[in-house]
Amino acid sequence: MILTFLSHLILSTVLLQIFPVDGSDIQRLANITQAESAPSSTYDAFSLPAAHLPEASDVNPIKLKPSSLGVVTSAVSAIVVDRKSKQILFEKNIDAPRSIGSITKLMTAYVFLQAKPDLTAPAALEAADFRSGGVQHISLQDQATVKDLLYASLISSDNSATASLVRLSGMTNAEFIRKMNEAALKMGMEHTTFLDPTGLSPKNESVVTDIVKMLDTVSQNDIIRDATEHDSFTVDGGSGKIYTLKSTDQLLGSFINQSPYHVVAGKTGYLPEAGYCLGTVISHDGSGDVIVVVLGAETNADRFQDIKSLVVWTYNTFKWSDKISYAPNSY
Repeated sequence: MILTFLSHLILSTVLLQIFPVDGSDIQRLANITQAESAPSSTYDAFSLPAAHLPEASDVNPIKLKPSSLGVVTSAVSAIVVDRKSKQILFEKNIDAPRSIGSITKLMTAYVFLQAKPDLTAPAALEAADFRSGGVQHISLQDQATVKDLLYASLISSDNSATASLVRLSGMTNAEFIRKMNEAALKMGMEHTTFLDPTGLSPKNESVVTDIVKMLDTVSQNDIIRDATEHDSFTVDGGSGKIYTLKSTDQLLGSFINQSPYHVVAGKTGYLPEAGYCLGTVISHDGSGDVIVVVLGAETNADRFQDIKSLVVWTYNTFKWSDKISYAPNSY
């Protein structure tokens, strides 16, 4: 019995060196008992469940390394999607509902901008806007602009600045939240619920496939895209004080935002109930754009490492060709 166990352990270790796999596959393999029949082949034992990428030659992108099934991630849920064809290139627990934290702020900004506000208009934080949690980057009553408050929300994930957007919209909190959920449904986000515009509510829940849909839509907005591309942003307060908004998205200062890679848009999120979350759109010279989402990573550093590993794996494993037609599928 012991010798059999040791032989299985050694075989699994060797195979893991040959075939990079996701943590869910490792767990599934570990649960195979002696009473179960052995898989028909080594590749079958490590196959990615419910993969959505077809093998047809007329579909972009093409997988160059069929035996490479991904990377192990800290995140509870993760996904990589080719933005144009909507093909899922990597998946892990994609149907698991998760609290999303401040990723919520992407939808808040999107709903706010639908009314086409004057971003140059003067605006200031009021006492009613104050929200605990995180850092308030602009002092109360110090005159800035609507754009400054919007950028504070998206760049430095400022909860008070986010709350001010609801007030500046002219809607009540309930009306604004209703608009958020209506917008989510129009985007096809059928498994998402918003109960709070800032993301402080753990009941703001979604699945990674829905977050992909939201990122695909909101990143087409020039203002949201510009804001989330800023590693830092300076606000000149009416008092003469200068505020520096530092992005919570550490990918912007990493190699993932240097040629041939580029961060098109993205947003972090965190709550104790959510873990560390991040959704981003990445472009690559000579290849297609991908949308990558991780929810429930164990640490702040883990979420960024998960994204980096998934992005590098994706562009090393798949090839895009302009000569190949696309066959769009749903997420």
